[in-house]
Amino acid sequence: MKRMKQIFTASTLTLALCAGTAALAVEPEYKEVAVEVADASPTLEDFVGQAKLPDLFIGSKAPQLAIAKFIKGESVGDFEKGQVYVVEFWATWCGPCVAAFPHLSELQAEHGEAVRFIGVNVWEGEENQTKRIEKIESFVADQGDRMSYTVAVEDGTAMADNWMTPAAQNGIPAAFIVDGNGVVAWIGHPGGIEEPLADVVAGNFDPSAAVEEAKSNMLISAAFQKLGMAFQTGEGIDDARQIADILINEYLSEEPAGLNAIAWMITTSEAEGVGEAEYKVAHRAIAIACEKTEWKDWSLLDTYALAAFKTGNKTEAIKWQTKALELAPAENKNAIEELEGRLAEYQE
Repeated sequence: MKRMKQIFTASTLTLALCAGTAALAVEPEYKEVAVEVADASPTLEDFVGQAKLPDLFIGSKAPQLAIAKFIKGESVGDFEKGQVYVVEFWATWCGPCVAAFPHLSELQAEHGEAVRFIGVNVWEGEENQTKRIEKIESFVADQGDRMSYTVAVEDGTAMADNWMTPAAQNGIPAAFIVDGNGVVAWIGHPGGIEEPLADVVAGNFDPSAAVEEAKSNMLISAAFQKLGMAFQTGEGIDDARQIADILINEYLSEEPAGLNAIAWMITTSEAEGVGEAEYKVAHRAIAIACEKTEWKDWSLLDTYALAAFKTGNKTEAIKWQTKALELAPAENKNAIEELEGRLAEYQE
């Protein structure tokens, strides 16, 4: 745990005492005394370190486009002043990328000329540039209106090398918003681009707040990695418990999915050293998540029942597992089977 030094000024009063006479006070002598005070509130940084920002980030000047061929839509050279762009990276083999095409098309239609969407093919695995272009042309033609925006093939690996790598983006789909000044305003999954894009177009985007949010997300990601390792190996369980507490209190109190992830990770751990203290943390996390969803999300109720069972409350476990079964979609046979299995375990 961190310790910090608190400096304060203390006065020392020197008294001259003479036998048989009254004490004589002299002028007080002031000096600085350093006292160590324990910091009772460790932060996430104490456990995972400071968030290290990548070389290409929010506020960076956007790299130049390096395109071998524009397959669909108007070609784009330099980023024009006053024009907002979305540069989105995808590959034919990437299922989530293909699933995102209609959403990007809808956003392009919504924003019209205010935003230029450019879908750039990367990491295709085709070394021959000519064959790669032919492959992408055929693929894009098959997509039809699902890709109603500009589509391009990168020049060699230039776009991946100059955009994805320095931005520490290791997966696709990934999207970059470039504002009217040619500056990167946002980086992330295209599924979450709608709100920040609207803010950038309206001129309401706060880059400082975006940077802080990104730092926070990095810390949360690093924290979850620590939790995953601890509850898998059993090493650092005490730290993991504190990390979980900080996440619950300061980062995820309004995020049911994140709270559920913590609780499930703990309650399903088979690592040595995981016990009552950790199960209580899990129970608290999932209880908050259930409150936020008004106790109507069957998947959260399933986790709550398991946490109740782990903390020794079989009655609560049976009650809420039964409720989870009532709310679970009947067509999800696998989920129903798992829920019934856990309910039987609690009833035993």
